[in-house]
Amino acid sequence: MQRFSFFLLLFLSLKVFAFVELMEFDSPEQEKRFKNLIVTLRCPTCQNQSLADSNSIVSEDLKQIVYEKIKAGESDEQIKAFMKQRYGEFILFKPEVNEANWFLWIGPFIFLVIFLVSFFIWYSRNKEEINND
Repeated sequence: MQRFSFFLLLFLSLKVFAFVELMEFDSPEQEKRFKNLIVTLRCPTCQNQSLADSNSIVSEDLKQIVYEKIKAGESDEQIKAFMKQRYGEFILFKPEVNEANWFLWIGPFIFLVIFLVSFFIWYSRNKEEINND
């Protein structure tokens, strides 16, 4: 009886109802493109998870859309443009550089240059005091 209850608990603890859909591709290149795309696209409902990492219903639907678009012969750029149009820039893990976000891309370099210039100005003015100590 104990053995039966152990196996019953073990069986019930497994994810019996998990659904794994197998996607068949026409070529290995299509499969590689699919894997690359679902890694570079963000799940809209999950925080900082790619479609590949997420198991949410939305991400499963988006994986299916990517699969269908690859099978239809669309390019990676067309698929990303469709997703971006539908979900906005958030869907891309690496957003494109454009006039709306250019400062976010070059801002750190500007601050680094400002810091280095300020440091060298400060150092040249206080060089004698630093050497005397």
